[in-house]
Amino acid sequence: MSNKEPRKRKRNFAMLNREVIKPGYCVSCGGCEAVCPVYVISIEQLKPKLVGGCISCGACIDICLRFKQKVEQPTYPVDEIGTILEIYTGKTKDEEIHSKSQNGGIVTTLLLTALKKGKIDSSLVTAHGSDLLSPMPTLALSEFDIRKSSKSKYTLNPVLIKLSSIKLSNKKKVAAVGLPCHNETLTNIMDMKNLGADFRVKYKIGLFCMSCYEPTGFRDIISNSLGLSTSNLTKTDCARGKFFFEHPDGTTDIKIKECGSAKAEGCKYCKDFAAEFADISIGNIGVDDDSNIILIRTKAGKELFEFALKDNLLDVKKIDESKWEETLAPAVKLSSLKRKGAKALAPIESA
Repeated sequence: MSNKEPRKRKRNFAMLNREVIKPGYCVSCGGCEAVCPVYVISIEQLKPKLVGGCISCGACIDICLRFKQKVEQPTYPVDEIGTILEIYTGKTKDEEIHSKSQNGGIVTTLLLTALKKGKIDSSLVTAHGSDLLSPMPTLALSEFDIRKSSKSKYTLNPVLIKLSSIKLSNKKKVAAVGLPCHNETLTNIMDMKNLGADFRVKYKIGLFCMSCYEPTGFRDIISNSLGLSTSNLTKTDCARGKFFFEHPDGTTDIKIKECGSAKAEGCKYCKDFAAEFADISIGNIGVDDDSNIILIRTKAGKELFEFALKDNLLDVKKIDESKWEETLAPAVKLSSLKRKGAKALAPIESA
């Protein structure tokens, strides 16, 4: 019997491909492309591809949320949605922002206020490409760029690829807006002090999310089942178990369960609904359609929120801690459903 220890596997793109990408765990967050020091990882058709010689530095492995989850196998209490310091509900007071935003316009107001005050010099956001189902990762440098990024996008989005632009443009006061997967990977990147994200990213804004969808499949459903052209959509929304699509002739809806065939494979393993790795999490659960629920999670999140609050730009109500359970009940219910329905990640025996 041999006493040799098993050979340690190289921490390289081949490992990432074998453990995360090929099994379908990848969420197309874009983090691996951003941190590759020799620029040989490229997100193509929403999948990471090796386009050059890997140097086996392990950077992509170190920040991948799914790889880390496979190694650590974390537990997720079904009746909790992360650390919370304060809870608010409400909307922006700026009618122009409100009219062009998804629900309450809170995210846009926070970004614009922080930019005008010089508290941030850029924002990592998602604008639209050819239509509302074509997310465009963007490093917003102006008020115009921020306003263009309003409204939700429900298809896969590698927004973190723009992290390298932050370093190259020497931005040092960044607010990053993303889904739970983006915020978790970004937290890993900050923990690893990669791209200088630990000091460049000042605020992480998280958006509630049940799932993202493959753009081609989602377009087919909208076109074939509803007879709509995605190029004519003016707004997409998700509420009460349905997707709503606004277009020049009105609003058309479809049950979310009827869109299941387009659900992104990597999202089927996600157990984070309320963006628990963010500094401030924002959604539209348990409030009016034109409002937001705002979860302040950290001191940084509180600081960002108070820039707009102190300037009287928000029409919000602070929720007394005695009412938290009641206020959070709808969000906790959806979080529980997501966690119970998520597929299990196969563990990694040796990394």
